[in-house]
Amino acid sequence: MIKISEIIKKSNLLKVFPLVIFIFNPKIDLIYIPGYWQGIRLDDLIVLFYLIYFFFINRGKVYPNLININKQGFNFIIFFPYLVFSLLIGKFFGASLINIEWVIPLRYLEYIGLIVVLNELNISKKTLITLIKAYILINFALVLLQYFHIIGAISSRGFVSTLLTDPILSERVAAEKYDGFLKDVLIPAGGIALNRAPGLTGGALELSTNLSIGIFCLYIFDKNFIKIIPYLILTIIMLWLAQSRGVIFGFIVGLLFLAKDRKKIFLFVTFIVFISFVMYLSDLLEFRKLIEEKFFIDYFGVIKLFIASVTGNIPPLSTFEGTGLESMWYRATNWHAQFSRLTDLWLFPIFGYGGDQVYAESFLVRIFTCFGVVGTILIIYLSRNLPLYFIMFSLVTGLTFDLFVSFKIFVFAYLLLSIEKDARPFMKNFKV
Repeated sequence: MIKISEIIKKSNLLKVFPLVIFIFNPKIDLIYIPGYWQGIRLDDLIVLFYLIYFFFINRGKVYPNLININKQGFNFIIFFPYLVFSLLIGKFFGASLINIEWVIPLRYLEYIGLIVVLNELNISKKTLITLIKAYILINFALVLLQYFHIIGAISSRGFVSTLLTDPILSERVAAEKYDGFLKDVLIPAGGIALNRAPGLTGGALELSTNLSIGIFCLYIFDKNFIKIIPYLILTIIMLWLAQSRGVIFGFIVGLLFLAKDRKKIFLFVTFIVFISFVMYLSDLLEFRKLIEEKFFIDYFGVIKLFIASVTGNIPPLSTFEGTGLESMWYRATNWHAQFSRLTDLWLFPIFGYGGDQVYAESFLVRIFTCFGVVGTILIIYLSRNLPLYFIMFSLVTGLTFDLFVSFKIFVFAYLLLSIEKDARPFMKNFKV
C-alpha cells in the first residue's frame, strides 16, 4: 500500500484523473437502480475507490487525518447529523411522500467523501484553472453544435419528444432516435427541449451554473479582468443560449460583489451589457427572439407566483400560457406542496421534515422546508465565512434552482472555495 501511495503522490496523472472525470464525464449510469432515474455512475465509483484508498493509507484514522477543523469543507461535514435528525422527524411522522429517506443522506455522504478525496489529492491551482478553461472552451464548441442540431446531448432524463415546440422536428427526431447502448440517455441532434443546449452537462441550468462559477474562479486566480475576457465572452453567449434566467441574474449579482474595486465592477457589468447589446442588434444566433420571449416577461407576475406558492392562491396554468412564465407556475405549484407540509405538525416549521423530494426546485425552499428555522439558522452560522459574492450568487440562483443537488455543481463550488482560500490570505484561517 505504501508503494501505491508513493506512485499516486508522484504521478500527477493519477491525482488529476479523478477531477477530470468529475468535471467532464457525462451523466451515464453504469449500474441501473430500479425505481430511480439516476443509477450508479463512474463519478460515484471513483469517489468510493479513492476514499477507500485514503482510508487505508491513513490506517483508518478519519479524524484528524482526513477530517478536521482545518480541512476545507469541515462546516459542511458537521451539518450531516442535523440532516439525519430532520429526516428522522419527517420519516417518523410520515412526511416522506416517496422513498427518498435513504437517497438524500447517501448523496450527502458522497459529498463528504468527495470533499475528503479532493482535499487529499490537493491538486495545484494552476491545474484547476487549466481544467476550468478547457471546460469553457469544450462546452462552447459543443453548445454551438447542439444549437445548430449537428450533434445531440446526453441527459439522465433522456429524450422527451413532447417537450419540443416544433411538431415536425419532434416527429423527425423521434423517428431518428438512437436505439443502442445509450438509448435511455442520448438525446439525438435537434431533440433538445427548447433548444437549450446543455453541452457536456445534464441540463442548461447545470451548465450555466458551472460556467458562472468557472468565471469566478478565473477572476479570483488571475485578478485581471483583461485576461478572462475571451472566456467571459464565450460564457455570456452560452448563458443566453441556455435561457437560464435565474442563473444569469445570479451571475450578475455575484459579479457585483466579486470585485471590491468599483471600477472593476463597472467594467464587468458594462462588458456584459455591451456583448448582450451587440448580440441583440445583430440578432446573432436568433438572440433577439430569445430575449423577447424569455426575458421580456411580466416580472410582477413572477413575484405574485412567489407569494402564491406560500398562500396557495395559485392561478390556473392557462393564465400563464404564452407569457414565458409557465415554468415558474410549475415551480410555484411544487413549492406550495412543500410549504403545505410544514403545517402538518408543529415540529416541522421548527426542525424541518427532511424533504419529500430529491429535487426541490429551489435551494432556498429546500433549506427552509427540509431543515426548519433551527436548521436554517445553523446553515447561516456555518456559512458565515463564505465569500459574499458566492453567497449572493447562491441565494439569487437558488430562488428557482436547487443547485447543490447536482454533483458537478458541488465540485465546481468546492474548486472555487479552494482557489479562493489560496488566493486571499485572510481566507486561510476561515472554516468553510
